[in-house]
Amino acid sequence: MTNAPRLEDYPVLPRELKDVSEAVRRAPGPPVPRLLPPSKIRVATAGDAGMIAEWMNRPHLAKTWEYDWPVQRWRKHLKAQVEGDYSLPLVLSIGGVARGYLEIYRAAKDSIADRYDSEPHDLGLHGAIADEELVNRGLGPMLLPKIVTSVLAADPGCERIMFDPDHRNTTVRGLCEFAGCRFLGEHEMSNRRMALYQLDRDTARTRWPAPRSVKPTG
Repeated sequence: MTNAPRLEDYPVLPRELKDVSEAVRRAPGPPVPRLLPPSKIRVATAGDAGMIAEWMNRPHLAKTWEYDWPVQRWRKHLKAQVEGDYSLPLVLSIGGVARGYLEIYRAAKDSIADRYDSEPHDLGLHGAIADEELVNRGLGPMLLPKIVTSVLAADPGCERIMFDPDHRNTTVRGLCEFAGCRFLGEHEMSNRRMALYQLDRDTARTRWPAPRSVKPTG
């Protein structure tokens, strides 16, 4: 006999805040970034659960994300995000090959909201590169400006994008510093110690002027 938790015992979106202001509640779901070929981002579906679960059980992602869940739990996690307006799961492809998983979320609806001066339209970004051999090969610095530029164009009300890596994740922390993020300190959360970074719209606009060919989604 085992005392292992059942799938239904796990919270589906444990970081989502339920007790939020009306202004935060009214904020629409996160936008989908639009990238120019050969890169593409699409919304993940329950059908992607097997692929994403396999990625997240790879050692480098199991260590940094701690989302090394079975397929069934990933299916519930993806479905809950797509059906809500807190977070959006995304699959990144390059040259037609799926290479990564992202989550864009409303930071004011997330557990990080009380660790800084949050606003209703703030966005947060998590990213995972599936193949370890592509980590620290320049993929993040190449794609982040394009993702940020597209997201800010799609949501004019968003004045900042938040990043909250584990405090030991030197790869993401280095990417935040490359992007010109402001470091808001390390914070103890319920299950980890995170390093909080804030990328302001003005900083992003100065560093990466929006190309005319990338337009906001309708």
